Amino acid sequence: MLLHEKPFSILLGGNFLSRVGDGVHDFIFIITVLKVTGSNLVMAGIVYFFRFIPYLVLGPLGGALADRLKRKSLMLNADIARMFITTAFCSLLIIDQAGLIALTLVGMLMTAFRTIFQPAFQAAVPSLVSAQNLPTANAATQIVAEAGGLVGPGFGAAALAIIGHPGLVLLLDAATYLISAICVWLISVPIGNVSEVGKELTLKLLYSEFWQNIVHVRRKSQLYITIVYSSICILLVGGALRILIPMMLKSEGYSDSMIGYAMSLTAFGAIIGAIGFSKIANDFSTHSLMLYWCLYGIMLSILPVCMFNMITFLVGCCLLGGVGSFVDVILPTNIYHLSNEANLGKNFSLFSTLANTGEALSGSFAGLLVLFFSVSIGVTMIGLLIASTAYIGRLRSMRSHE
Repeated sequence: MLLHEKPFSILLGGNFLSRVGDGVHDFIFIITVLKVTGSNLVMAGIVYFFRFIPYLVLGPLGGALADRLKRKSLMLNADIARMFITTAFCSLLIIDQAGLIALTLVGMLMTAFRTIFQPAFQAAVPSLVSAQNLPTANAATQIVAEAGGLVGPGFGAAALAIIGHPGLVLLLDAATYLISAICVWLISVPIGNVSEVGKELTLKLLYSEFWQNIVHVRRKSQLYITIVYSSICILLVGGALRILIPMMLKSEGYSDSMIGYAMSLTAFGAIIGAIGFSKIANDFSTHSLMLYWCLYGIMLSILPVCMFNMITFLVGCCLLGGVGSFVDVILPTNIYHLSNEANLGKNFSLFSTLANTGEALSGSFAGLLVLFFSVSIGVTMIGLLIASTAYIGRLRSMRSHE
């Protein structure tokens, strides 16, 4: 069906290459950070902490800009900017001048332009496909994100093994942003809130609009539940996926390769789940979203039980990714259905800001759990907390009437 939506297909193709580039960039970034810091996890953590600061500062601006400015221009300029930043990072690596300050600045700048690109991209998707194809388009977007995360690091590792220098590998990353920019340039993206385009913009006005939109979201109970409760779930799950599950495998004596297999199968499950779910899904309500978050939490809580057999555990990771993809397909479609053209970008920006902030804090939350409980119990507790949060959200969505 999406093959007939040519502008969206072109944009999605460029976004796939951009996602692969993100994976390559993240791979080179982390090995460079570990090299520069001498594998000092505290210093590496500080670099990553600063990397997330732009989400807090610029997150409120991305959606407001997507609603008031040309979304095509925002995406085009963000891709070009990331291409130049990646090229500069490449140059620093080649001349061996990539210190902690430089790495921190590169990380912050890449995040800053990501906060500009993502709301514009998400707000543009509904204008590029027909209403009946929107769920399929959201599923395709999720598949691209997962596939990019699956292919990018592996591609970067293979390129590094062949080329031998991380700086030269980043040239491939810069090329993906250039191709993505060309794809954006080739298509026509309808303007968002036409009445606001061309009006004078100030930081005070943009932040004011963001806070006004928070008040608006708070009054729309279904949208509020979708954004806030999903962000809480992301806060809980981030540390489990990125820290606790790898630690659980290491504590059982498994190799780093097994951690990679678990991550890859989780991503593979998400891809298969998104493909299948997009063909059968017909309920994109907040009530349905909370149901799948609840199922995701239950799946995560029983994952440590599967550790008795490695094949069973890997199958569990695959199923976890599949259920997670149901959430990823429903969530953006739900936000779209509960928004209007004037605040679509701001709603996506609000969710993105809360979700990314939650993900940034999730590691600290996971670390706090490990101080008092074993890693396996920590994973189970996080899963149960997700299921409980989603269940409360589900009850609230049933009681509210908009």
